[in-house]
Amino acid sequence: MRTINVNRRSVSITVLSRVLPLVALLAGTVACTEQTVDFYTDRTLTILVGSGPGGVTDTSARIIAGFLEHYLPGETTVIVQNMPGGGSVTMTNHLYRSAPQDGTVLGYSLPGIVLAQLMEPNRARYDGRELSWIGSAITATNMIVVLNDTPVNNLDEARNTEIIIGATGRGSPLYQLPALAKELLGLEIRIITGYQGSSEITLAMERGEVHGQSAALDYWALARPAWLTDGTLKFLAYIGPPDARAPDAPHLGDLVFTERERELVEVLEISSRVGWPLFAPPGVPAEQLAALRQAFSQMLQDEAFAEAIETSMRTPLNPKQGEALQAIVEAELDTPESVIAEAKELLGLLE
Repeated sequence: MRTINVNRRSVSITVLSRVLPLVALLAGTVACTEQTVDFYTDRTLTILVGSGPGGVTDTSARIIAGFLEHYLPGETTVIVQNMPGGGSVTMTNHLYRSAPQDGTVLGYSLPGIVLAQLMEPNRARYDGRELSWIGSAITATNMIVVLNDTPVNNLDEARNTEIIIGATGRGSPLYQLPALAKELLGLEIRIITGYQGSSEITLAMERGEVHGQSAALDYWALARPAWLTDGTLKFLAYIGPPDARAPDAPHLGDLVFTERERELVEVLEISSRVGWPLFAPPGVPAEQLAALRQAFSQMLQDEAFAEAIETSMRTPLNPKQGEALQAIVEAELDTPESVIAEAKELLGLLE
């Protein structure tokens, strides 16, 4: 397994991600005071999902909602409302500025909302340090893939042979992963933007408009599961945790040459470390936040929940508890401004 360079964050993220879940479990034993139970009794808790219906984000949110209500105090009912737009930035802006701060409205987003704050602060008008992070159940491995009739077998061959990649907008990993690979490795990649999402890009692949895209492997597991195993796709490079579904694909960080280039790759990996997060607005009372984190932690221990994720999403759990996720977010938001500025320049995001 690849060891990620964490020089600028030291080893604190690793230590915290192991120790803080234990703290969460201990704290959870005293979290649900009588006052908290009374607050949630017969309440409806709403999870705002920062995507449209269907797909990884919406599907996993609905599984979480169905299980979470069994662990919240007071016979709470959990419902899901979709609020798509801007890679979940629209929803997060709303939650941060307008949602009730009492623990009855939560957000569930695509993995990119922390990176969006760093890269596009004029669009992402929230501060992740102030959000109340509850946890994430799955993480993202984004992969540059092309169809098997594409005239390259690896990224090295793409130095001299053009490949065409479909993407949404410049703020999405669908654009940023191939764009960064192109700049750092000197590749002949032409990126066509303007698609509405991975599903539309997949149709464009089938029509021959583009060779591939950089979706999460979990997308392929849902949308075209046979393509992961029948040779339809070539796996060129990935960011995020290693994935057994593409065991021979190289990590982009292993293809670059300098420490600075690896730091730039790590910027894109912020989303993978966060995963698909569940979070509350700023200012949620400590008792409610503790109850939410406890319920999320208990849900993660439920074998039926793990089975539902693996059956419906075709991906294993890779969870992070609330305190650990909060520490990761705060560390990522301390990424040096010089690194962010260089990444923005390479990706064409300078304002």
